[in-house]
Amino acid sequence: MWAYCLVKVAPLLALAPNWRQLLTSAATDEQIRTFRDHERTGRALGGDAFQKRLEKKLGRVLRRQKPGPKRAGTT
Repeated sequence: MWAYCLVKVAPLLALAPNWRQLLTSAATDEQIRTFRDHERTGRALGGDAFQKRLEKKLGRVLRRQKPGPKRAGTT
């Protein structure tokens, strides 16, 4: 079983103990709508803490901002 050298299995099993069931189950209409909304806007799909971690790692704002021109001296 050389594959276990490439992947840490425990974290994946903690996310989804039954991968076969997860991968063969259908997404709900609400989940599909949410996926498509985020795909269309290009914004990350996840909670506030997840988005903040991504912003910190990428060094840029990912969440929706107030529209319009930015005031001088603000970022």
